[in-house]
Formats: sequence, C-alpha cells, structure tokens
Amino acid sequence: MAYRLIYSSAATREMGRADLEQMLDESRLRNARRGITGVLVFSDGVFLQVLEGEKDDVEDLMERIRLDPRHRDVKVFHEEETDHRVFPTWRMAYLSPRAEDVSAWAGLEGSTSIESVLATVRKDPERVPRVLTGLVEALAAK
Repeated sequence: MAYRLIYSSAATREMGRADLEQMLDESRLRNARRGITGVLVFSDGVFLQVLEGEKDDVEDLMERIRLDPRHRDVKVFHEEETDHRVFPTWRMAYLSPRAEDVSAWAGLEGSTSIESVLATVRKDPERVPRVLTGLVEALAAK
C-alpha cells in the first residue's frame, strides 16, 4: 500500500532557477533509489510538495526535509495510506504556478497569496483532492 504526504514550507532564502534545478536533480536521484514519487510546487517563496511511496521511506525523507536548511515552517497537512499513487511515474515533477492557480485548484476565489491558500486547505482537508486534481491537470498540460 502506498503512503501519501503533503506538506508546505517556506524557503529560508531566495531560490533562483539554478537553486531549484539543483534541488530537483538531488531529489530525483534520491527518490529513484527509494521508490518515491511526487510533485514539488514552488510559488512566492513557498514550497508545496506531494510525496508518495512506502511509509517508512516517505517519513525518512520528511525528516530530512525538516532538517534541510533551505526549509523553515514545515507543516504537514495531509497524510494517508492509499491503494494508488497520483504521480506514479514522476520521481519529482515540478510546477511553479501563480498563487491564483493554486487557489483555483483548491476551489477558492480571491486568494492572492500561496500562504492564504495553504492555510485554508490545512483547515479544510476536503479541498486536498481538488488540489491534487489541479496538480495533475497542470502537469498534463505541460
């Protein structure tokens, strides 16, 4: 059975394209070895990430992220065991949407910051499937 975890964190410093590419390269190599899949979203200095894999592997990775000096204010807001992965072939997909896009995925209107969108999703976990659907649709359109 697969395990899915969704968290957000704030970047501790400005992340340029080269910084993000390096992070993604490292993640993809490590994730391939551990069988972890998912997607990284970076918007306005905030990371939103979906991790899928064996529970122990995902939890170990989550601990590494908590200790990573590039992240602060790490908040896990969704965890579940599931029969299927949403991102089965993505070692770590990447999106950099506008806050308004993430707001629309969550079924919200008028949210202009990624922080406000994620705060609402944390309070209302019923929005998580809508966000996942939005992520999948955005990746399919890439």
